[in-house]
Amino acid sequence: MSGTGSAAADLVCGASRLGGVRFDLPRTRPVPPPADPAADMGYFEVHGRFSLEQARSDLPFVAAHLVMGFDDPRVRVPEAAGEAVAPGGPMAVGEPPGGCGWLLGDPLGLTPIPPAGTVRATLCAPADLTTLSGFVRLDATVLTGRGRPRRAHGGCRPIRFETRPPEGWAPTVAPGAATPATGFATPAVRLCVAVDTESYSRFTTSEAARSQQRLLDALVHARGHAGLREADVDLQHSGDGQFAILPAGIDESVVIPRFVTGLRTALASTNADLSAHARLRLRVALHRGHVAAGVNGWIGYAPIAVHRLLDSAQVRAALLRESGADFALIVSEVLFTDVIADGAASLDPASFDPVEVRIPEKNFAERARVYVPGC
Repeated sequence: MSGTGSAAADLVCGASRLGGVRFDLPRTRPVPPPADPAADMGYFEVHGRFSLEQARSDLPFVAAHLVMGFDDPRVRVPEAAGEAVAPGGPMAVGEPPGGCGWLLGDPLGLTPIPPAGTVRATLCAPADLTTLSGFVRLDATVLTGRGRPRRAHGGCRPIRFETRPPEGWAPTVAPGAATPATGFATPAVRLCVAVDTESYSRFTTSEAARSQQRLLDALVHARGHAGLREADVDLQHSGDGQFAILPAGIDESVVIPRFVTGLRTALASTNADLSAHARLRLRVALHRGHVAAGVNGWIGYAPIAVHRLLDSAQVRAALLRESGADFALIVSEVLFTDVIADGAASLDPASFDPVEVRIPEKNFAERARVYVPGC
């Protein structure tokens, strides 16, 4: 697609349509270089706009998170900004791997957001860049239900774009100059992975130490097989388990099946020479949603929900029932529908059994799918 056009897409949560979004695809324009330009690099600005369409008047948007990703990994984002349209107001800015992100509103709030926003980013690009290509996508949160508000999180398919740097942009050669610092911290839509070791309490102290190391090694292998850099993953350790927030902007149809395959391979190798007592067996849960870093952990629905799924009776029963399996996986229904159901993720949808997880004392109820490799 050309960067001079527009494109529209539906915002969906599972089988439900939350609304729509229209993008003015990215355009470029020249900007002056900074005072300390990077060697053999040039600078230009990319800018765009999005507008939201409510599915119904009683489904207001309270947050929208736009991600712009670039195909060339050498493109960096030293500066970015965004603003809501009518009424105006700044947007929070973040830098997911390989691109930039803008957040309008608060995914945990109750205040409806303006229906449109404009975004811009200064790009630092190598001298030989002739085409800027990549994707834009948007995730959104809407309020649903009557009385006590509930939130639904959804997103659109990635929209491809291709454009050229502006006329007259000139790479700057400044040997020895430092690359502009990047890195923002902001709420974003992230894939959450929670893992727990089965029957961890059976281990002695020394056995537990070895089990922990096997767990870490298996998860590092699985993420590496999925193409993730450890530096881009936010981790919380818990002895017998681990909670991981994966980078924003990843292609879940690639990452999820490769993570599952990598974990299966790692556990098979780990357990090959272990006794039944020492064998490492895991429960694994996946969920997706807006998350933010708090002063004492991650904030948002997804970090809570993924642990509810991890502790559910359904995934525990699946692992107990299939004694030959090294792990059992439970995924939220929205992930199954978006990523796995149509077969695009190279996982067999028929192998995922539908379940409904209900924990009344936690006010939690959600549909999910359970998968046991090899069963």
